[in-house]
Amino acid sequence: MNPEDYVSYPLALALKKAGFDWECGHYWYKVYTNSDEMSMRQASADDFNNDDWDVPHCSAPTLWQAQKWLREKGIAVSVQASEIQGELWYSADIISTKGISELVDGGFDYMAYESALSAGIAAALDFLYNEKE
Repeated sequence: MNPEDYVSYPLALALKKAGFDWECGHYWYKVYTNSDEMSMRQASADDFNNDDWDVPHCSAPTLWQAQKWLREKGIAVSVQASEIQGELWYSADIISTKGISELVDGGFDYMAYESALSAGIAAALDFLYNEKE
């Protein structure tokens, strides 16, 4: 397991709030009942976003799963690479796949592809929330 390939706990919570319900092979859980410390655990594939456990938890999808789920909701997250002063940087754009229009223009400059993708997913979820209101 490479932690950079999975959504962070705050992003997992945002996906849960948005209705993400795909089966995942990992989930986030509270390490101790009286603690805010979260950890990821591997398990058989399931939707861990139900709230029937005593210990708070939620699904921990891969970045790929989150990105694909958003595409099915009509929002694509596109990551581009650019060279800036001899270094490779990544940025993300949020694009509506319904009528193909750009919703959010880049602005997310990161030195890691996964970081830019995570920021793009977060921005796409923000757009979904604002669209519902």
